[in-house]
Amino acid sequence: MYRKIFVAENLEDLTVRLPDNYLHKGIEVIAFELGDNTDEIVAAKQKSAKKALNFFHTIQIDMSGFSFNRDEANER
Repeated sequence: MYRKIFVAENLEDLTVRLPDNYLHKGIEVIAFELGDNTDEIVAAKQKSAKKALNFFHTIQIDMSGFSFNRDEANER
């Protein structure tokens, strides 16, 4: 699923660019006016993004001493 919320400032903005993985696939596009609550949506997205970044920063792993052994990985 791909979701993008934006305000079209001029005629050219009405062309929406989709990610490459939608190429050669059937898609459905639904467009509707959000009204005046776009500020709330942007604020919620920013809050969610900060939460996600904080989560991923807590699970970082130090791989500086890691050495990959292909033979060991392919052992059965």
